[in-house]
Amino acid sequence: MKTSINLKNMRILLSMLFVFLSVNAVAQNITGTVKDNLGEPAIGASVVEKGTSNGTITDVDGKFTLKVSGKYPIEVSYIGYMTQVINLKGKTSLNIILQEDTKTLDEVVVVGYGTVKKADLSGSVVSINKEDIKGTPTSNVMEALQGKIAGADIMMGSGAVGEDVDILLRGSRSINGSNEPLFIIDGVQGASYNQLNPSDIEQIDVLKDASSTAIYGSAGANGVIIITTKRGAAGKVTVNLDTKYSISGGANFVHGMIGDEWYQYQREYYRTKNGDYPENFFQMYNSEAIQQAYENNQWIDWIDEATQGNASQKDVNLSIRGGSDKIKVYSSFSYNNTEGLLSNENQTRYGMRFNVDYDIRKWLKIGTSSALTYTIKNSRGKNIFTKSLTAFPLGKPYDDNGNINVEFIEGETSPFGDEIENQYANETRTIYANVNGYLEIIPLKGLSFRSQISTTLSSSRNGQYIGEHSLQGVENGYSSPYAYINNNYGYSYLWDNILTYNFDFLKDHKVTLTGVTSWSHGQSDYNNMRASGQPLDSYLFHNMASGITKHGVQSYYSQNQKMSYALRFNYVYKDKYIASFTTRWDGASHLADGHKWESFPAGALAWRISQEPFMQSTEKWLSNLKLRLSYGVTGNSGGMGAYSSQTGAATYSAVSIDGVLSSMSQLVSPYGNPSIGWEKTYQWNYGVDLGLFNNRINLSVDFYDSKTKDLLFSRTLPITSAITAWGSPMTTWQNIGETSNKGYEIQLSTVNIRNKNFEWSSSISYTHNDEKIVSLPDGDLIAKKLFEGHPIKTFYDYKYAGIWGTAEEEEAAKYGCQPGYVKIETVEQFTTDENGNLVGDGGVHTYSNTRDLQILGSNVPDGILGVNNTFKYRNFDLSAFVMLRYGQMIDSKTIGWYSTKNNNQPKGTDYWTPENQTAYFPRPGIASTTGIESLRYIDGSYAKIKNITLGYTFPNKLCKRLGIEKCRIYGTAYNVFVLPFKSELKHTDPENNGSDTFPLYKTYLLGLNVSF
Repeated sequence: MKTSINLKNMRILLSMLFVFLSVNAVAQNITGTVKDNLGEPAIGASVVEKGTSNGTITDVDGKFTLKVSGKYPIEVSYIGYMTQVINLKGKTSLNIILQEDTKTLDEVVVVGYGTVKKADLSGSVVSINKEDIKGTPTSNVMEALQGKIAGADIMMGSGAVGEDVDILLRGSRSINGSNEPLFIIDGVQGASYNQLNPSDIEQIDVLKDASSTAIYGSAGANGVIIITTKRGAAGKVTVNLDTKYSISGGANFVHGMIGDEWYQYQREYYRTKNGDYPENFFQMYNSEAIQQAYENNQWIDWIDEATQGNASQKDVNLSIRGGSDKIKVYSSFSYNNTEGLLSNENQTRYGMRFNVDYDIRKWLKIGTSSALTYTIKNSRGKNIFTKSLTAFPLGKPYDDNGNINVEFIEGETSPFGDEIENQYANETRTIYANVNGYLEIIPLKGLSFRSQISTTLSSSRNGQYIGEHSLQGVENGYSSPYAYINNNYGYSYLWDNILTYNFDFLKDHKVTLTGVTSWSHGQSDYNNMRASGQPLDSYLFHNMASGITKHGVQSYYSQNQKMSYALRFNYVYKDKYIASFTTRWDGASHLADGHKWESFPAGALAWRISQEPFMQSTEKWLSNLKLRLSYGVTGNSGGMGAYSSQTGAATYSAVSIDGVLSSMSQLVSPYGNPSIGWEKTYQWNYGVDLGLFNNRINLSVDFYDSKTKDLLFSRTLPITSAITAWGSPMTTWQNIGETSNKGYEIQLSTVNIRNKNFEWSSSISYTHNDEKIVSLPDGDLIAKKLFEGHPIKTFYDYKYAGIWGTAEEEEAAKYGCQPGYVKIETVEQFTTDENGNLVGDGGVHTYSNTRDLQILGSNVPDGILGVNNTFKYRNFDLSAFVMLRYGQMIDSKTIGWYSTKNNNQPKGTDYWTPENQTAYFPRPGIASTTGIESLRYIDGSYAKIKNITLGYTFPNKLCKRLGIEKCRIYGTAYNVFVLPFKSELKHTDPENNGSDTFPLYKTYLLGLNVSF
């Protein structure tokens, strides 16, 4: 009995002790410090009780305090480092050193309608993170990616404010259809990337081969660029302020001649025309005003005048990120203002983004992504730089009050007419809104269903006003002002349903099944009105009713729809054998009946050789070796109008053809083709991925071979078929012809040195693409400069062979030339003699623009190389990006402005004289300029230091005193230095393909990034 009482008392005592210990466990506090492998504090590391929602994050010193129950271990995680699980075992103070996560193969890559581990990837995909795009002084994210993605050709057309970029992935496939890749932003197809704030971007994934893009079927032929924006995260709310200010100037653009150089050119011109030099200036210019300006040294460097100011850009981005286990929010607000070199050129953009994810239940999740931008853009008018280059260089550009002299000297009009107040306006206001909502259900383990609906609205109004004294007004001889307004409205809707099932079986087999339905609807509405004779210049385009003459109203409307179904099967066996098969069925309303639907299949295989048992001896230095093979079919229907398969209303009228009257149909819309269908691309891809020394070296090499058939081609019909309302031949869309693109790409990243205080890493991308037209319906189309066996953009003109010298006078006469004329390579012509035999002339004949034009080259480069080096020393970081583009020909408009006439010429022009017979340019004042066009076509290869960035991150202790978490200041020099391979391009930047519209210029930026 006594023993029983003792046992009972013992149980009571133990129960009380357990309760006591449990109560104390709930009240237990642990503290600690989290540092990275270099001993630096890990700011914002997550510290939680594993399996619970109880957690905290580290402060600026890497320290934390957490009240725990003592029942569960502590889990510490930090981006870029391996997660650690720590059993407390009575410990109340922890010092945690994180190890860097070098398992890059566990990184997640975004692919169509899902994600996949990099290790399980079988296609050709390149991922770019937010670090690769920050610091670039541009509001266009694609410009920030230039030279960093193997296979991508990204070019800036000019330095004008708000100028877009040209983007190609693996070359041009279509002649008249679209060659632009498909953009997807947060799952929304066709979203406008140029309305996106670069600071909102988390990751960019570029899908290049057919196995990766086939899930998008008809939209994926030109590659796919998937942009994922930032989203909220559980934990402390973080406020980030990123502000940048930049100034731009030092445009690399050729100037016109002034001073002695101009005077000497005019003397040479006079000598050519009159046989000897003039006795004085008055013999060349019989004008007292011009002679007086010359004697008073009133020289005008118009390019200097046009660029005497500096362009500037202000960029402010404020973002808020945070949330709980249930709801996570990311919101941002942005402001960008860009002032161009010219007074009437600027752009202001306001933007906001709001992304929310809400976990209602473990099996139910909803969320939204919404973005809104409002842009006001004022654009330049006529090409002021071209006008400034050729304008007369003597006179007074401004009056005594600083106003622009419209007639700055007798008989000459100022190239700055558009700069006069209320003489020219070109304003565009755009509102862009996108709302994207989703519902995700996870009814079973591994099974998920996601339904996503998005709508996009864009509304823009462009107004233009052309005054009498503006450049266009003067050139067109306007006697009264002219104004017009264009209104554009676009709406699109997209509904995607995605069913995904992930499951394992028999231990080593992993399968992912994906089914997709997608419906899209797009419509556009356009109208414009025009009027002239406004009574006041200050009305600009705002009061169209005041115009004396109304020029009518026009409007257009179109809509299209697409419906798609897709299936994808991904399979991984033992983490080393990988297979992926995809099929998509697309239907498009704008294609002809019977041709609207098409299927686009693709497949890929991959083998991770490094995982094989026979490779175990290499595991110390070989981290990854994977072979990839893929084949697929993708489509394209872009570039056509919504009604290209339909013929519009026609009227009939009598038309004279070779003197014979014929009844002719006259159409007010394109001539429809009832059999127009899909353009298709068939692509093979062979790739290898290599990782060395714990993935400190990562190399990807891809070889591809694609053929595009049934090209979407806008073909000109015989005039006997139909004519437009303007009397020109009608065109119709047809599926004819074939193109080919073959090439290889190399993407290399290395960590060259890494220790406690210093790190040096590099990334290199290289692209080589061979593009050609395989076949055309009627062979070469010379009128459109399309040739079989050559790229789509091929130059066809006279071929420059030098300048005729005085010793060649007799030979030059055989070609209708004289010393100082352009020498070209002629094409041999054949005639038939009296016996019916062909007789060649050996190419000796007078130049002919129908017989002597030749294929000169193309703007497709032999190679594009990008090299980026990043250095980090303690709190300093330095990066430098260099790019090389070689083996391309450009049509240099600035060289082409040399005319041999007595107007102004480009500075530094090396022109022919009897004393300078090795010159590149012909003699001033020659009677015939046949062949002078050949001067423009020149090797456009160049090397460029694209940007250099130096940054400093403030020490954590200083940040803590200031009450902030992180602070970094940085400076960037952009377009620092360009080296053209040809000396004739020393005053231009070949990146803009020889354009003379607006120069590219140097930019210097100062930025500040602060987190609270």
